[in-house]
Amino acid sequence: MFIEKIFKGNKRTALIKKNIASSFLIKGWSCIIQFLLVPLTLNCLNQYEYGIWLTINSILIWIDQFDMGLGNGLRNKLAESIATNNKEKAQKQVSTTVIMLFCIIIPIYFVLSLIVIKTNLYELLNIIPAKVPNLVEIILISLAFVCSTFIFKFIGNIYLGLQLPAVNNLLVVSGQTMALLLITILSLLGDKSLLHIAIAYTLSPLIIYIFSSTITFTKYKYLYPKISLFDIKELKELFSLGIIFFSIQLSGLIIFASSNILISRLFSPSEVAPYQITYRYFSIILVVFSLISAPLWTATTDAYTRGEYKWIKKQVAKTKFVVAILGVCLLFMTLGANIFYNIWVGDNIKIDITMSILMALYIFELIYSMCFSNIIFGIGKIKIISYITIIEAIIFIPLAIYLGREIGITGIVIALIIVNSLCAISNRIQYSLIINHRV
Repeated sequence: MFIEKIFKGNKRTALIKKNIASSFLIKGWSCIIQFLLVPLTLNCLNQYEYGIWLTINSILIWIDQFDMGLGNGLRNKLAESIATNNKEKAQKQVSTTVIMLFCIIIPIYFVLSLIVIKTNLYELLNIIPAKVPNLVEIILISLAFVCSTFIFKFIGNIYLGLQLPAVNNLLVVSGQTMALLLITILSLLGDKSLLHIAIAYTLSPLIIYIFSSTITFTKYKYLYPKISLFDIKELKELFSLGIIFFSIQLSGLIIFASSNILISRLFSPSEVAPYQITYRYFSIILVVFSLISAPLWTATTDAYTRGEYKWIKKQVAKTKFVVAILGVCLLFMTLGANIFYNIWVGDNIKIDITMSILMALYIFELIYSMCFSNIIFGIGKIKIISYITIIEAIIFIPLAIYLGREIGITGIVIALIIVNSLCAISNRIQYSLIINHRV
């Protein structure tokens, strides 16, 4: 009876509640894995090598997100097709997306491999060659696995389009769990190789996505991709929305992922570790908020298609209340940060309290901005966000370099706070205009 009351509501609201509940269980395990991976990886690598891996991983993230917005375009368009029960159109959208992902990633792989071979990566990333003599080999092997994952991870977008974000989260956490198991084995065997750590991190998600694709298309046969169903018209629709999503995605990636590269370049790879450890600690709040707000994206697409504006307003009001609660949590996390760091990674890595305060402010700014951006993404009116994020990306790198040289590593976080404030403000204004029918 109690469970029924919790999950009561119309079909869409009940589905959101079930996805949030399932995602909390899944992401709870994900958070545990992420926290276990840090000391476990540090047991295999020293701080310098760990900083190098974090920097390499930042570069790989760029590739993983380089789908030209097709993933998010599929997410929205598939949700619309499902809402209108147009299964034929849904299958064409899936087929078109898969084929285009192959067309995108194959030339990217060969071009990037050539760049890796021809570029002096040691000088670019400020890495001492004697400490990591096989850097090129590590990046090339990691690149191959990440490019392969790039194709198969569209399975997650299918579940997002089906309003089942919990399943997408399960796929992600399954890959993380496999990585944890592999790195645990490496740790027990005493393997201190950066190459093997990189393989464990990049191969694990690929295995999970390949396995899950078989299960997915057995259950949802009407979505099974076929080359014959490639449709230029569907591609234009996916790209028309997807390319704007991509500009937002890419701009955000430049802002976030370049931080590790800038720290490595301006200071040292070893300085990437305290920055990332602080981020991972406070990003628990970001994970929690994403779990709560992520289902609203596709659900908003469904509600907006049906003209249910009151439902959207009600969900935003609830989400704003959650933001306030999480803001208080960030305050308490900041007060107990140093104690947690000592328990988590010991006293080998020193983290200044100023870094913790600034990172908490940055995370709060992100969740406040996401409170409105997920709704705007679901509605599909994202041109303004795309313009703002491009401006942020243009500003960030020179501002981060300047503040980094003047203040130190904390200057990088200050730069993040400054540029992301633009979206936090504009998202709030745009949501208000859309929901009150002023645009």
